[in-house]
Amino acid sequence: MQMEKSLLQRLKNASPQICTILSRSRSLEEARRRLYQFLDSQQRALEMGFKETQYLERANIRECLAVFRNILAKRNEKVTGVSSLYYLYHLIRGDDVEVLQSVTEDFVEDLIHLFRGISGQSGIYDHMRRPTYLDMRGRRAAQARSRLLDGMYRSMDRFMARYPSGLNPKVVRRRQRNRQRILRYFSSRRKDWDDWHWHLQQVIRDERTLNCLVELTEEEGRQIARARANGLPFGITPFYLSLLDRTDSHRNDRAIRAQVIPPESYVSWMIQHKKDRELSADYMGEHDTSPMDLITRRYPQIVAFKPYNSCPQICVYCQRNWEIHQVLGPRALASQKAIRAALTWIRNHPAIREVLVTGGDPLVMSDNKLDALLRNLSEIDHVERIRLGTRLLVTIPQRFTASLVSLLGKYHVPAKREIVVVTHVEHLYEVTPEMVMAVARIRRRGIPVYNQLVFTTYNSRRFESAALRRQLRVIGIEPYYTFVAKGKEETESYRAPIARLLQEKREEVRLFSGMVRSDAAVFNVPRLGKSYLIAWQDHDVIMLTPDGRRIYEFFPWERNISPVDSFIHVDVPILSYLRRLEEMGENLDDYRTIWYYF
Repeated sequence: MQMEKSLLQRLKNASPQICTILSRSRSLEEARRRLYQFLDSQQRALEMGFKETQYLERANIRECLAVFRNILAKRNEKVTGVSSLYYLYHLIRGDDVEVLQSVTEDFVEDLIHLFRGISGQSGIYDHMRRPTYLDMRGRRAAQARSRLLDGMYRSMDRFMARYPSGLNPKVVRRRQRNRQRILRYFSSRRKDWDDWHWHLQQVIRDERTLNCLVELTEEEGRQIARARANGLPFGITPFYLSLLDRTDSHRNDRAIRAQVIPPESYVSWMIQHKKDRELSADYMGEHDTSPMDLITRRYPQIVAFKPYNSCPQICVYCQRNWEIHQVLGPRALASQKAIRAALTWIRNHPAIREVLVTGGDPLVMSDNKLDALLRNLSEIDHVERIRLGTRLLVTIPQRFTASLVSLLGKYHVPAKREIVVVTHVEHLYEVTPEMVMAVARIRRRGIPVYNQLVFTTYNSRRFESAALRRQLRVIGIEPYYTFVAKGKEETESYRAPIARLLQEKREEVRLFSGMVRSDAAVFNVPRLGKSYLIAWQDHDVIMLTPDGRRIYEFFPWERNISPVDSFIHVDVPILSYLRRLEEMGENLDDYRTIWYYF
């Protein structure tokens, strides 16, 4: 892009000292050396108390200084193949046309905020007043603080009121009408709706049928048709379809539609990589962490066991989109020979204490097949926990019949073996009365239910996911993990920057009870496993690309146990993400502190 003069001037105003060093240095290396000297002087001034700064701003200065040091490091340039300093140096000097054309507003905006942070001018605390209770004591102080906390809650509540729950009576009635329309379309009876087999049989797999039941935009219909024409799996269960609003306003059901209706960028990438999809889309490197068929292992005591590799409907951002070829395909269930071999492998590895039965969705299997599988696993003495990963609580809650729950309860033996259900509820609008009843039925057998949330563009507005956590806890689902969306090229439009998840954890989730905010924010490192985001020692921002993407270095969970390589992750640009939120109607001033989460 051609850099606007006003944007460049804002960068220079953010730190005149840094920009003067860059403009007066005769070489890139001289600029690097002088910038390090400047940062050292700033650090000393901060530590010695020479720099008069608000005490909370001081903590932000320290973090910004550390990030800029990382960006200047030659080692990090070598590791990432990017030199932010090179682009910044020539941008300030205006002596390289190619740099001026390649650097984006995203790059400059991130540096503007970084420089403001280094200068102690972040603006985070400009509109905040010192709480009056700090100058009081006793009951008077307690009452003043209580009023302040009431104000915090009112602010939270205003945000959360924007997101209707699927338990809202008006929403429930609307969905009952949707249900009746779907039943009429399939010439089915009311009792069919309560039969999970019926929902599997009537999965909607094409845009024409879908358009008869809900309004699709032209673009949505076009991309579903392209996906189907090119062999990409697509399907929506009748139950999940009833959760969509009939009109295409996307005001409330945007997140639900995004779960199952692929965007153009996804469809095009998947078509382009049709021949090499199995490797190019395997972001987590499961080919390298599967010691045998159906088994994936990234931790000492846990394995993922995948006896069924499809689902009634496919999440667009599915981690395993590279191995799912068809919704409920005839070959989705692994052969008995492969299942027996996987069970033998688990039996021969006494370190395995926990088995995550996943896929696909294993609860699509019949009760008899599931019973046989759980019986075989329960006969392995060293297996003390069996986790069932399923999204059927969302897509077909009718699956949780009395017989299924009784079957699960049979293998849940306190002090010997635990059965755990782990589900994936993405949005408050996905919570339904049917889910509530299913969860209650499961928990009456003493079986806990946990939720794994993927933090995406579509559930990342202020307090949007926090409202979901609060609702889940009340209905008996405990928040377990919140994942950064995988850094897969084909699902870039779904990705929210890591900074936004950190902001959400500090400024939104922290306002809730510890019972509600029990989930950990994690980044799943390919081939290795989860890295906890709240811990700074597990990751660093080490570079900024010319198009404004922060580059992170993630350290493996076993770094103090085994000399394993770190992982380099390229994030999505913060400014581009904020503009997507703005298109959704968000006030970007509500997100102004996002730049200072690293």
